Amino acid sequence: MSKSKKVWLGIFTFSPLIVTILGIIAFIGTFMAVASTAGHQNPPDEFFGLFFGGFFTFFILILLASLADLGITIYYIIDIVKDESVEETEKIVWVLALFFGSFISTVVYYFVRILNKKIPERDGYTNESYRRSEY
Repeated sequence: MSKSKKVWLGIFTFSPLIVTILGIIAFIGTFMAVASTAGHQNPPDEFFGLFFGGFFTFFILILLASLADLGITIYYIIDIVKDESVEETEKIVWVLALFFGSFISTVVYYFVRILNKKIPERDGYTNESYRRSEY
């Protein structure tokens, strides 16, 4: 697996965490807006726009985090099933871990399996040595 592919997989693996943190910040910001108008009889006109905008932002960010987590989980399940160097028992354990504990197990899978993957050999050359040759 190329280094750039590992980097992109790392970005997609950690994107649900980052997007979830942003969603929580949006959620807290919404409640701060509510708290600032708690003593007013008539809240300002822009309050409702800020309030529902904050909840909408929170909803969209959590939806994006869920989709990113689902996508990377499916990718890692396909990756482990296609990997012929892994025993069947270990494949079953990884698939169950990825399915039931997707967010935590995707991070563990990234560090244990993806970062440790070697560049596959082709015709006696690794990808790195082939790039360095004069062909």
